[in-house]
Amino acid sequence: MAYPNSSNGSSRALVVGAGFGGLAVALRLLARGYDVHLLEKHTDLGGRARTFELDGHRFDAGPTVITAPFLFSELFERFGERVEDHVTFLPVSPFYRMDFADGSCFDYGDTTDAIIAEIERLSPGEGEQYHAFLEAAESMYQRGFVELATRPFTRVTDMLDVIPDLVRLRADRSIYQFVSRFFRDERLRRAFSVPSLLVGGNPFRTSSLYALIHALERKGGVWYAKGGTGALVDALAALFQRHGGRLHAGQSVERLEMDGLRVQAAVTAEGQRFDADLVVSNADPLYVYNHWIARTAGQRLADSHRKRLKHSMGLFVLYFTTDRVYSELEHHTIVFGETFREILEQLFDRHELPQDLSLYLHRPGATDPSMAPDQGDAFYVLAPVPNLQGNQDWSTLSPVLEQRIVAILSQRLMSDLPQTIRATRSISPRYFHEALNTPHGSGFSIAPTLTQSAGLRFHNQSPRYDNLFFVGAGVHPGAGVPGVVSSAAVVERLVDRWQGQTHQAHASRPSTVPPESG
Repeated sequence: MAYPNSSNGSSRALVVGAGFGGLAVALRLLARGYDVHLLEKHTDLGGRARTFELDGHRFDAGPTVITAPFLFSELFERFGERVEDHVTFLPVSPFYRMDFADGSCFDYGDTTDAIIAEIERLSPGEGEQYHAFLEAAESMYQRGFVELATRPFTRVTDMLDVIPDLVRLRADRSIYQFVSRFFRDERLRRAFSVPSLLVGGNPFRTSSLYALIHALERKGGVWYAKGGTGALVDALAALFQRHGGRLHAGQSVERLEMDGLRVQAAVTAEGQRFDADLVVSNADPLYVYNHWIARTAGQRLADSHRKRLKHSMGLFVLYFTTDRVYSELEHHTIVFGETFREILEQLFDRHELPQDLSLYLHRPGATDPSMAPDQGDAFYVLAPVPNLQGNQDWSTLSPVLEQRIVAILSQRLMSDLPQTIRATRSISPRYFHEALNTPHGSGFSIAPTLTQSAGLRFHNQSPRYDNLFFVGAGVHPGAGVPGVVSSAAVVERLVDRWQGQTHQAHASRPSTVPPESG
């Protein structure tokens, strides 16, 4: 199809997928003067951050909080606007409540004094250790997020440059080992290592570098967008369209049309063809290589490596409304099972569904009353489950798991839940696989192990097709809203470098135009 703005001479950038990564990179390229077209498979936007309606009420399907709002401020500032004029960020306090099987709990608050007081209450004598823990986490944050999150990793030398720092920081240790250096109490060890699960990593395998999540939360705060995460998605889409970006919803890419080793167009299942000088995919790189590009001998050789990739766990999410308000519950409650390591081994190593579930309960009405129905409440509860490599039959397992989750919540937090629950809906790893094109239905793409971090993840620029770029959970710097949005900044830098190399190559190429005759 012809691009309406292509006559102005600007390069045509095609972004596929309107999740947070796709929206962020579309805005960055638009601000640089590209003619940007954004394709989205669904008629609604957001990817993992889509919304849906249940019981006459709007639900966020995915991310529940924003931990680095400055990343969104930057996007609006590129167009001379302020995010505060379009989105209201409400502080979440406490950040999380941790509920343990022994009946104790731990409130992870927003100040050092509050956290130390909670540590002392839970495990007298360990409070002062928090200072050393926070200092070490801040070192991980400075190197892993401030310095590396927007740095491209596309060459071997890029990784060689950072290995000395990774060795000094002992990034080879797991985050659980890292936390255990500071705290003896098992409940504290779980509380401060569990954030790795929020980016799809097993705390016993995820690099200690991901302790940066704690420092990021402390520095940037934990916030909830008024009206839900979907309100932030809407604001980003409106910004994109307000400044000339072209949005095409309901366009599911079926294949990329190649010209040698360059992408020249995307062809959709709806019969549309979108030309492009460069393509940025918000879809998982493994899905793109397996489904959108014709298989080559080189790709077939790469299959053995790709089969060895470790994928994150799957997610089962139950959404529900209730007839009463549960004012005693915080915005977030992490409900730990009796075991911890055993659960994780079953999920990540054996792809089995544990009997002893841990849960993540989200009650947005605690921070934004507009997100709860009148005279009632709205929740979603997330359970880590095996991804599709476990071969579970989710059509029969889903209703059983719904009942188990309600039973756990009624036993631990909401004794009258079976009587007050009103409407329910659930999604399983099949949703992530079918609706979001996620290989194996994993919740967060490949797992954030040390050997699958930075330049060892899928590259933000294809090493084979130089005008094909990637944003999202599967590429550097990784999963989670801050990581996904930061991947757009990485791609912006890579596109700059690619454009410079392309122009240089064109300038040095001898002219093949024959002299005019007659």
